[in-house]
Amino acid sequence: MNGLVGPSEPVMNQQADMPGHFAKVAEVYTGVRTTDEEPILYIRDRLAGRAAVVAADVGCGTGRYDLLLLQHIPGLRLACVDMSREMLTQLSSYLTANGVDGFEVINASIEEMTFDDRSLDCVLTFNAIHHFDFSAFIARAGRAVKEDGLIFVYTRIPEQNAGSIWGQHFPRFCEKEDRLYRLEEMKKWIAEAEGLRLIAAETFRYARTSSLDCLLEQARNRHYSTFSLYTGEEFEEACHGFEDSVRRHFPEPGNIEWHDENTLLQIGLVDS
Repeated sequence: MNGLVGPSEPVMNQQADMPGHFAKVAEVYTGVRTTDEEPILYIRDRLAGRAAVVAADVGCGTGRYDLLLLQHIPGLRLACVDMSREMLTQLSSYLTANGVDGFEVINASIEEMTFDDRSLDCVLTFNAIHHFDFSAFIARAGRAVKEDGLIFVYTRIPEQNAGSIWGQHFPRFCEKEDRLYRLEEMKKWIAEAEGLRLIAAETFRYARTSSLDCLLEQARNRHYSTFSLYTGEEFEEACHGFEDSVRRHFPEPGNIEWHDENTLLQIGLVDS
């Protein structure tokens, strides 16, 4: 695996100070985020039959999904790519503490990173695509994967965001989170990309249970980068509004139940 520096490209979404945000939350990130195993099992099954798998997880964060990938995919060699040095420091400690190896870390953004052509079996990104240019990502990934290679994009679309506990009850959450890509536009960009095709777009639905106290703790720890888009005063007002709304809509604030949904795109080369 070889991470190389490439030319800068324009991005579709204008970001706030995301490097600063992730530097601040890196130490607590793994503990406050939810990690779903189902897409990992789906990906494992799509890669079955390969003697070994060489892959890259782009926007890997602190390695929550990388641990599952390394545990479930035999013979995996994984490049963990992120623009945050702090996140990668936590990832290395986290994966090593859990007794897995077969990974390397690459500190780079999408605009700075590329891999040797046709060198990877798989390129993945989990809940990170809204932080960078979708077309730039799939173009680079499409050059990096082998002829039978696959690209996986796990994300939430705006409708799924709106249906979450945060979209339903945290004031201005959907208004603040304007970076998520719509499914229709992602399909369009894939269709327009040279040599790529959409194989599948799967929806995963999860039953969630938590308490109001735990949800507020997640918000205060900025477990979604969306929360970093509020000013300090806006955020405190929104937390109070969230608590009031949850108490009105759920009879037991210690046992709140809802459903989350995410989308997994599976992309391949046209001739594969």
